[in-house]
Amino acid sequence: MSCEEIENSFLDYQENQLPPGQRAEVEAHLAGCAGCRIFARQLQQLDTALTASIKIPALSAEFDQRLQKQIQVAPPALSEAERVERKRQLQAEFEAGWARIGRSLFAPGSLTKHLAWPVLAILSGWLAWRLTLPFASHLNAQSLSGLDPNLLPWLVASAVFLMVSVAEAFPRRWNLFRF
Repeated sequence: MSCEEIENSFLDYQENQLPPGQRAEVEAHLAGCAGCRIFARQLQQLDTALTASIKIPALSAEFDQRLQKQIQVAPPALSEAERVERKRQLQAEFEAGWARIGRSLFAPGSLTKHLAWPVLAILSGWLAWRLTLPFASHLNAQSLSGLDPNLLPWLVASAVFLMVSVAEAFPRRWNLFRF
């Protein structure tokens, strides 16, 4: 037997709960392993100290009678039909709760509602970052009439995203743009 197996079975060995074959294996291992002998001695000393310091209260003479009376008065266990019905009720409650969770968190409408604002804010920020330098150069030159045609779709898209973002940020005032 390994040292770990000895440690796991030593309490049963101490209380004479091991079959004779296993008991002989434990004794043979203890005879050849100093580490396990030290461990066994420490457990025996601990057991002796605990037995000496802990006083087990004595049970009263009428304890058995009171216990039997409480057992007889206790409500009976559920019948098999009641257990099956209770299990069916719990399963139905679980499935209804699971369906509510699925509808509230993962439904497409709910998911888009919760993700719309962050996605629009990210897109607006990206568009603003992408268009700031080209737009600033056009404004500095004061030549809006000579606006690059490739820049116009980006400006329109950023304006739309900005309006939608404002509508999400201030829902009572901008209901025109809400999804």
